[in-house]
Amino acid sequence: MAYDYTNHSRFFYASSREIEDYINQGVVNKWDLVLCQDTKEFMLITDKLEMVPIKSKVYRYTTVAEAEAALNDASDTYQGQMVSILSLATGSYQAYIVNKNNAGRFYVSPISVYNASDIDYNEIGHRPIEQISGNIENPVMLTDLSDGLYKIEGAYKVSTGLKTIFQTRNGDIISVTHENETGNTAIKVITSSSITDYLIDNTGGVIDRGTYITKEWIERQGYMTSDDMDAKLDALNVITRDEAVSYIQELIRESVEQTVNDVFDDTFNERFDTRLRQQLVMEEQQNIRNLF
Repeated sequence: MAYDYTNHSRFFYASSREIEDYINQGVVNKWDLVLCQDTKEFMLITDKLEMVPIKSKVYRYTTVAEAEAALNDASDTYQGQMVSILSLATGSYQAYIVNKNNAGRFYVSPISVYNASDIDYNEIGHRPIEQISGNIENPVMLTDLSDGLYKIEGAYKVSTGLKTIFQTRNGDIISVTHENETGNTAIKVITSSSITDYLIDNTGGVIDRGTYITKEWIERQGYMTSDDMDAKLDALNVITRDEAVSYIQELIRESVEQTVNDVFDDTFNERFDTRLRQQLVMEEQQNIRNLF
């Protein structure tokens, strides 16, 4: 005798990739529920024979104490579970994540932006920048760090080949990259006033070092840029080097021309006078002879 399951819902246990075949074969019908053995989720079959996964519900609580009490009594609580807890200050729900302590008790930690100040940055996974502390007695050795970005509080050394112990300031960022092909380590130290690159070999020796100063550092030291110099020259209304060279060249040319003209005039006049006197003497002597 065949059973009519049209008005009933049935439970099935199957792989998620098998459900569509079971629907086509008529084994699984509308309003049936399938527990997927591979994805561990419930799948509801609608009246149109479509598969709709049933998502787990996010539990809501009014206080942290209520949430932790309920979560420790519940059988479906797990680490990493998300719950919502009402904030009396804002009147809105905030996101919390469920963790378990050493005693095996569940507790919640805030991950909402409203409680960002309560989050310990060093407890967050996949941090973009690692925070490390060092001191004069035990400075952080940069070449010993893994590849990544670091914010070091306190003292650090670049490598064993450099004896200098540096003291960081707030906002300093350090990048460390180990080159697999050469065995060298590239280190970049970025501060608010300069950028310094180090290339360290596998023995700790410094292969290369270069520092790039920033505009802020130049201005703080009182140095002038080319733009500053041009602006000050314009303000003083002084001539430039090229203009000075042209001016001097023109003065020299005019002076030379004047000197040449003066010398020429004096020489010409002197010779003309001499020649004229000689001619007059000769004329006077000839006239005297003609009298006799």
